[in-house]
Amino acid sequence: MTTAQAMARFAATVDVDAVPAEVASTARRLLLDHLGTVLGGMAVPEARSVVELVRARGGRPAATVLGGGFAAPEPDAAFCNGAAADVLEHQDGYRFGGFHPSHTLPALVAVAESRDRTVRELLTAAVVAYEIANRIGRALHPQATQRGWFPTAAAFGAAAGCARLLRLPPERIEDALGATAFFVPAVLIESIFAGPTSKPAFAGQLARAGVEGALHAEAGLTGWREAVDGPRGLVSLLGGDRGGLAADTLGSEWTVLDVHQKLFAGCRHTHGAAQACAELAREHDLSPDQVDDIDVETYGVAMQLVDRPVHPGMTTIGCTLSLPYVAAAAVVHRGMSGAQYSPETVTDPGVHRLADTVRMRTSDELDARYPEHTATRVTLGTRDGARYTRLVTVPAGDCRSPLSDEELVAKFLGYTAPSHGEDAGRAIAAAVLDPAAAGSVRDLVDRLATDPQPRR
Repeated sequence: MTTAQAMARFAATVDVDAVPAEVASTARRLLLDHLGTVLGGMAVPEARSVVELVRARGGRPAATVLGGGFAAPEPDAAFCNGAAADVLEHQDGYRFGGFHPSHTLPALVAVAESRDRTVRELLTAAVVAYEIANRIGRALHPQATQRGWFPTAAAFGAAAGCARLLRLPPERIEDALGATAFFVPAVLIESIFAGPTSKPAFAGQLARAGVEGALHAEAGLTGWREAVDGPRGLVSLLGGDRGGLAADTLGSEWTVLDVHQKLFAGCRHTHGAAQACAELAREHDLSPDQVDDIDVETYGVAMQLVDRPVHPGMTTIGCTLSLPYVAAAAVVHRGMSGAQYSPETVTDPGVHRLADTVRMRTSDELDARYPEHTATRVTLGTRDGARYTRLVTVPAGDCRSPLSDEELVAKFLGYTAPSHGEDAGRAIAAAVLDPAAAGSVRDLVDRLATDPQPRR
């Protein structure tokens, strides 16, 4: 059996009601987390600019742009919601794949809404998408990342999940995977971490590619079934290891359980520093003015990606990808959420002063632990000569140090309560997390939308 056949068969047959309870619970937590980050991201000007370009084009209102005030064709809605979910870098991630598997979810939500599927069907599609995307990402990382490519695994996972929602048979799901290769972008990783304001579009495009691949297969068009693992396919061309695909373990190895959810907003490679800085500031009651320098030891990939100095006029997006900014803001605010990327904080002279003191260096000891551990050691030096050090081996939100339900709901409320109110936000969260809850995706989306849109 080929890799594509194994993935397609898994996608067509798995059911969220038959997977281990921990897998089903994780799928619900990941869905709730994603919906919150979409609504939070829609308030960021860079994401709104991306969304407004789509609104201006019009199109059949089939799926809701959450927080956008309009509905759009499925690929466009997936694009908009994907861009919004990415802009604050508060989405989930898979450390063994170096990417964000939740980039699949905007595609699934759009198709599930437009085809009037149930929440359970959406959760099944999410399990499909995560398991397939994670295997592709794992096969690509870290080789593709080190060569300068972002692992675009989410597009293929999204295609498989959307194909399941479209109720396609296995052979058509194979074509959905293969057709996605014609839509998935070639993303240069430096183009992301340089922090241009169009950056969130890459996440939207990954979601759009998955929808398009599935829709083309539904229309009867064929795809190249060796697109992922052929000798001249994605994994080989980007220097990955096809053995990492391990398609034969689909249904027995659940990679979704290794996905982390972020307590801190910002690139995952900044989280060890964020946590250390916030904890040290709280424990020693350090005011920003007391801190004289911030020394950061970390691993090589973090040095390559997030050693980004802060400068005047830096945008929200640039700040989410800068460890110096994140570390400084975490000292000042003793935490790091989407609120720490407000215009006031991004331009705060006190944050910039501290960010200018950050010195990063690679530790051979910590580099040897990657990717099993994204370990970071921080030392805060104070004006009176004291030195306070903290090593964070497993940042909060990692599957080995997971967010509690209370922390997850609080994160969701931070993004939804301003527009929906706390009571409504808690009710939505409870409905998503409740294993017994049923209902349709349309009903869920209408509860999330401040202005539900007509569909046709």
